[in-house]
Amino acid sequence: MFDLKGFCGLFLLIFLTGCVDQSRDLASPYAIEEAVDSDFDRGTLMANLTDNIFIPNYKSTADRAVDFAEDSGVLAHYCGDSDNASKLDSAQVAWRELMDNVQQTEMHVIGPAQRNDSDLQKRIHFYTGGSLAACGLDQAVIQFDKNSDFTLTSRALNQRGMGAIEYLLFNNDLNHSCSSQVLTTVNWNDLPQSDRKTQRCNLALALAKDVAEVSQSIHTQWTAADAPYRTEFLNEASRGDNFQQITDALFYIETYTKSSKLAIPLGLDPDCKQITCVNLVESPYSQTSLRNVKVNAEEFLRIFNGGDGMGFDDLITDAGYSYITDRFKTQSAKVISQIPTIDTSLREQVLAISTTQDETACTNAMSNPEDSSELDACSLTGLLKRITDDLKIEFVAIVNVPVPGRVQSDND
Repeated sequence: MFDLKGFCGLFLLIFLTGCVDQSRDLASPYAIEEAVDSDFDRGTLMANLTDNIFIPNYKSTADRAVDFAEDSGVLAHYCGDSDNASKLDSAQVAWRELMDNVQQTEMHVIGPAQRNDSDLQKRIHFYTGGSLAACGLDQAVIQFDKNSDFTLTSRALNQRGMGAIEYLLFNNDLNHSCSSQVLTTVNWNDLPQSDRKTQRCNLALALAKDVAEVSQSIHTQWTAADAPYRTEFLNEASRGDNFQQITDALFYIETYTKSSKLAIPLGLDPDCKQITCVNLVESPYSQTSLRNVKVNAEEFLRIFNGGDGMGFDDLITDAGYSYITDRFKTQSAKVISQIPTIDTSLREQVLAISTTQDETACTNAMSNPEDSSELDACSLTGLLKRITDDLKIEFVAIVNVPVPGRVQSDND
């Protein structure tokens, strides 16, 4: 009898191999097909990830967001004394810490956070939806100060969330970013610096309260006593679809961590139509772009390992592929250990690539990430690509899940 599932798995493996580094050691498709029939307990894996990673991450994010936004918190203290450099520093530290929590949850945008095109997650951090609307945000600062009827719900998502708060707290250029034709901002640059800082901070505090509200909503939906989403998510009847949610979410490290946060800004992806695309760097004002990548990689590895419990490493090892498990762990550890050694911000590195020679050097650094290079971010992209190549080939074949549609169109 013709084995349709085996044929499709083999076809997928052959098709995707053309999208990855041909020098990689790919597992045998026949052996992987054999591994698909494992009786591994996926329900226990899902329960472990849900109870020990997903829900705790949502709770930590909600708790920290509430602390950041409270009227007696460090952000509010800075708003009340906007010329105080020490209070600004404390507010910025708190933003970075909250952003670490947010970057963890970005690695599992599932369930309530995923509904309605991930509307709730994008209210927290809009980066996956597009670029910040700086001029719109500058206008919002003025309108929030002058209009008692101002509501955040009237603002587009690209003027809200962690990226908008970052702009208001970290951008040292207090002048507005709008053209002279925008009437709202005409007199803004003439205001005293302290007034502009205070008005920016006041909107940042309102945005932080919105982030806190949404973060609490996501956590509450997972754990609500009357009908927690956790129960629905772990229901055996929907286990296949919800397991797919988890594996789809893991591909954030391909679509966003590797591509959107590194390859595209660096000009290594066709989605950047210029030499580089510095305007697409995540967290450029706080210069935490690479820190975000590190948190993503750490959380990817923690989910892969299942924390201290059952994870995808156990599933893959149970299927007879412990060397694939070891490779994921080794490659992830290389990414994580590489980032603290990089002294130059991602934005500065992107700006330094200005000639065709620079472009070639960056491409070579990505292709040979173990070799010495001054373009650290390009080498880091290559290290991440090793992980994502294995995700698109070995992982999906062994775990027996499809590659998410957004990834199948990826050109690298």
